[in-house]
Amino acid sequence: MSQRKGPTANEELLSQYDDMSNVMDDTEQEQVIQKIRADNDKANYVYRAALLLVYALVGLLYLTPIPTYLMGSHPKSHITLFLHHHTVIGTEDDLTYLPAFPIYLSVLLYLGYIMYLAAYELATRAGMLHPKSVAYPSQPHPFGTAPGWIVPVLRDIRLQPSGSARADPNKQDTKTEITKALPPHIVYLGFLWVCTWPVPLVTFGAGAFDDAAWWTFPFGVLSLHMIVEWWMYKAERDMLGLSGLKYNYKGA
Repeated sequence: MSQRKGPTANEELLSQYDDMSNVMDDTEQEQVIQKIRADNDKANYVYRAALLLVYALVGLLYLTPIPTYLMGSHPKSHITLFLHHHTVIGTEDDLTYLPAFPIYLSVLLYLGYIMYLAAYELATRAGMLHPKSVAYPSQPHPFGTAPGWIVPVLRDIRLQPSGSARADPNKQDTKTEITKALPPHIVYLGFLWVCTWPVPLVTFGAGAFDDAAWWTFPFGVLSLHMIVEWWMYKAERDMLGLSGLKYNYKGA
């Protein structure tokens, strides 16, 4: 028979609201909320630091085939380089099926730039980096650290209406700005996430299935990144709701 885990620190703090004999004044309520917010901030920092480490490891992984390319000893697949013993190298016939090193480098630079943008946004959210403020007359945008050339694209993204709305002639032309349904910085991450699709899809379509799997790491990391950021956004929104539940202790 499984045993129920004990209450968390936040649950113990919130349980004080359930005890009507222990009415907290405004200062005590604010202290409880600040304590929960501080705990959430610490947890968010740890998660973001872990994600930065994952980005760094993926970048390092993509650099490992470069020496074998330069020496002409790279096997047929990037994954084969790690699954086989290092003394087993490709033959001349295998090398004819490999993309040229400039092609690999071009793809690496493209995906590396996407991961750099995501990691820069992540480090900024964690407070590790502090971007320069925007000088007047330029206006800041809500999409985090998104470069200026991406912002117009993000502003133009719209959500299609639901099936019931499309059936209504009066609502066929209505589209909702995606930033009204999702946090702007997650919209930016979603754009970067979509940008990781072409390389593995094209590689898969060319029949290089192992190499297609090799290029899916940025897609996987950005998927995890968006899930974590969405979870943090939900926690912050719940925190705002908790602040709205404060009561007047004199009338409690």
